[in-house]
Amino acid sequence: MKIAIISDIHLEAKPYNLLEKQQDIYNTFIEAIRIIKKENPNLVIIAGDLFDNKKPSFLSYYYANFLSIFSDRIFFIEGNHDLGVSEFFKALGIEKKEFISLKNNLYIAGIDYYHNHNVIREKIKEVRSKLNPRETILILHANLLEAMPFLKEEDKHISIKDIKDFKFCIIAHFHNPNLIENKFLIPGSLERLDITNQDERKLWFLDINEFNEIKPYYHIIPTRKIIQTDNKEEIMKILRIEKLKPIVFYTGKPEDIKPSELILFERKCLLFKIKRKVEETIDDLLNTEIQITKENLEDMILNFLNQFEIDKDLKEIFMKNFGNIDIAEKELERWINDFETDRNQQII
Repeated sequence: MKIAIISDIHLEAKPYNLLEKQQDIYNTFIEAIRIIKKENPNLVIIAGDLFDNKKPSFLSYYYANFLSIFSDRIFFIEGNHDLGVSEFFKALGIEKKEFISLKNNLYIAGIDYYHNHNVIREKIKEVRSKLNPRETILILHANLLEAMPFLKEEDKHISIKDIKDFKFCIIAHFHNPNLIENKFLIPGSLERLDITNQDERKLWFLDINEFNEIKPYYHIIPTRKIIQTDNKEEIMKILRIEKLKPIVFYTGKPEDIKPSELILFERKCLLFKIKRKVEETIDDLLNTEIQITKENLEDMILNFLNQFEIDKDLKEIFMKNFGNIDIAEKELERWINDFETDRNQQII
């Protein structure tokens, strides 16, 4: 038996406000469909965040509709970005199920994303009450403590100890692929969505033999590099090797780049930007088009701040106040206002 796994596609997302990156996401998704079709698995698991928002565009639906060729073998859960995706799959004739039975007394069970991870723990208990975990592949869309190094408060996130009794676990939501203890699989996003996605992109499969032994394997998906460096030689090397124009954030001294080099980098890169650390980070925050909601505040801010060398006090503010969205938003507004005041005084 063979199972294909895709997660965190984020159809319609437009990283760095670049149309080319938006198209990258669509192209990568089609490449994954091509590979899955060739591998011809018995089951295709969609582990959440197929879409990037709750009201996808026609174009996103157009691309997502390519999944219809697997409509007789799809099992899906909902991520934090695509709550309501059940209606899309229903249009394809795919009903949402809590679990399904495979051959050889093996089961697949899925739990949707919940902002409160205590709810996810309760859902895990419900699965245990219905199925033997030692015969069950569990699918989650959640923060896994051991896979996300910036998480600190253990009680607010799912840990391996919460799911270690299951036969195998697939945990989507974090965008960097990882396989822990050959049992806890983080499939990651198919496309590099931001500067934190340095690892190669992987399309994962599970090969299950007649004894229900599970062997994970993957196909590498070619994607555009996104790098941050203060080394001009590293940039030149990447420009020589990569087929797709990279996105490059240069963090060295601006005066170290000659005009001729700047022209070369801007022509050869999809985006070349000289980063001025905190100042440009705050500009990005001020100009962001991302809507801060109760559901995505924690993930958005943590993922964003960890891309940069930013004031530790700001990180601590959010770590302490994620439980109270109003406080977190007010602290962000106050911090930005203080920064803007200081910068204006320096200009004067």
